[in-house]
Amino acid sequence: MLLAEVKKLRVAELRAMLSERGLDSKGLKAELVVRLISAIEAGVAPIKSGDEGENVCEATSTDPAQQPKSHSLRTQSPVCTSMNAHADQSTQTDPWTPEAVTSRQQQRNPQSVSLATVATGEEDAESSSVLAISEPQDQLDSSLEENTELKRGRDYYEFKEDIHYNRAKTPELRPEPEEEAETDFEDVRLDSCNCDLHFEVDSDGSSGQPLLWEKFPLLWSGCRMTHGFCHGKVGFEAKFVKRLSAPALDTSYDPDLHVLRVGWSVDNTSLQLGEVELSYGFDGRGRIVTGGKEEAFGEPFTEGDVIGCYAFIRETGEATLSFHKNGRSLGVAFRLTSSALRGQALYPHVLCKNCSVSVNLDPDTPWHPFPAGFCTLAVLPPGQRSRASLPTGSKSECEVLMMVGMPGSGKTHWAQAHMLQNPRKRYNLLSTNSILNCMREPPGADHRDLMLQQATQCVSHLIKIAATKRRNYILDQANLYPSAQRHKMLCFRGYQRRAVVVFPPDEMWGRRLIQRQQEEGMALQEMTLLKAKVSFTLPEQGEHLDEVTFAELGSEEALKLLTLYKEEARRLLPAPPKRRKHRQGSQKHLIHHCGWRGGPFGCHNQHSHCAFQKAHSRRPSAFGCSSDPQRYRKYYRPYTGQWSFSEQNQSCYGSIYYGCSS
Repeated sequence: MLLAEVKKLRVAELRAMLSERGLDSKGLKAELVVRLISAIEAGVAPIKSGDEGENVCEATSTDPAQQPKSHSLRTQSPVCTSMNAHADQSTQTDPWTPEAVTSRQQQRNPQSVSLATVATGEEDAESSSVLAISEPQDQLDSSLEENTELKRGRDYYEFKEDIHYNRAKTPELRPEPEEEAETDFEDVRLDSCNCDLHFEVDSDGSSGQPLLWEKFPLLWSGCRMTHGFCHGKVGFEAKFVKRLSAPALDTSYDPDLHVLRVGWSVDNTSLQLGEVELSYGFDGRGRIVTGGKEEAFGEPFTEGDVIGCYAFIRETGEATLSFHKNGRSLGVAFRLTSSALRGQALYPHVLCKNCSVSVNLDPDTPWHPFPAGFCTLAVLPPGQRSRASLPTGSKSECEVLMMVGMPGSGKTHWAQAHMLQNPRKRYNLLSTNSILNCMREPPGADHRDLMLQQATQCVSHLIKIAATKRRNYILDQANLYPSAQRHKMLCFRGYQRRAVVVFPPDEMWGRRLIQRQQEEGMALQEMTLLKAKVSFTLPEQGEHLDEVTFAELGSEEALKLLTLYKEEARRLLPAPPKRRKHRQGSQKHLIHHCGWRGGPFGCHNQHSHCAFQKAHSRRPSAFGCSSDPQRYRKYYRPYTGQWSFSEQNQSCYGSIYYGCSS
């Protein structure tokens, strides 16, 4: 059965044919069409009446060699034959695999991604393009399919957040922030350049707290101090100052709402203390953490307690880390071998969750007596201290890279490889995954949708905050909509702004989607993928972009393939709802009833109306229907771009296009 014949079937007929094959018959017509075509290509035959109760998905042939294999009907164009000037040389990296983002509750048998690609073949003279169905899954489980469709991945929430830019006002040019007070780079303090964007350091550098704790109470915010040391006996004191209680906090969801973690870490590691290697922390729950592994230690501490952190690094490289509570020793928490640090300096580190922290910077007046032989970093000679990287001098020296590409195209892989190639630039990665790493779900809870929604909204807030900080950034999101691209980059006026387009060949994209599904345990919804194809617009160099780089396919090859994607998606997506035409009758009705009398906004008191009219000598027509309808024309900024189908339909976001039941 051809695609054209399947599309002519009614919804009831499609559901009946799917039910005969034991498949799920729920969803919109576009979903049913793709599902039925996939089943036909897979060779799934209707179930006979006498076979009820047996396997619901029985193939017509059990021999794998006889089963039909799905293949793309599109004639291959000479894509990626040679990297032109748009290709980025920085993609020539050593083989490297990014850390897999594992779901907190993976399904044992994840659904395979249904890839819909456009095929242009010469076999059909009437149709210029044909739909190429991806490799079907071996066994179709309707119950698993329903569970998968109910779950929304991070792409859903990223698209939803970017749609807000469609009708958003152009970001105003903010005044340049006041010059920061000149500080001595030899002063030991909390480093405002070596902390999370959602961590706020006070002007004196002795205290800090999470910046977005009211809106995003799940965030853990970390900060390192400006100096570290390589050998000797050094300690610092940190005080749990205050709990930050927001109205949105729910103790039933997360019992550990206010946690302070203190300890040591090496530079250029994650600011999430204890979640990676060479990062050692002790928190208020009475647990020590390193490499993401927790272990009971000491006793809990809370508001008002002072924790002393002491590190002893011998000349041989061996180290011991111990902690005190209110001047009382809790013992040694970590013992490091000489091969662990390898000469790297340890920096004091704090990590807060809905609490404020203060560190003692006065070397002469400690809050509690130090152990014998230990001193603060401020007492050490400058030659024995190690200074972290200094802040950038001006915005013109900072760089912002905006990743652009389809879901699963390899943007995160490119961004992380680029960060490894350029460690001196100390890029700050702004992405949904990076925020999710700062939100740790409590054990036994299943609130992934809530965390995804919070993470995408948090990224939008952090982009505005990042524009006020002199750092290097990588915006790792889909950034499909031109309005989102423009608004995000206009915030970074004065920076070096560059867009990196990751547009792989069709076959490569399909393999990456399957790999991503296996890593995350969640399939990308078909309607989400189709909507992404329709809405995708390649960025161009202009007012908000200084340079556009194509990492894989060149600009011409990417544009050709994107055009095919758009044609295919428009055929499969349902038609957008039609707007009601403005009737002349209703206009006449408004003519008689608008203005001062009878209108919904007019003055209904006739006496007060007459008095006002006499006092001010105003005619009702001046405020009614006979006024000039074009009087506000000059107020709006003229649109000089070219209208496209995708831009007209971008406001139609919701259950129709994404296959959501709600």
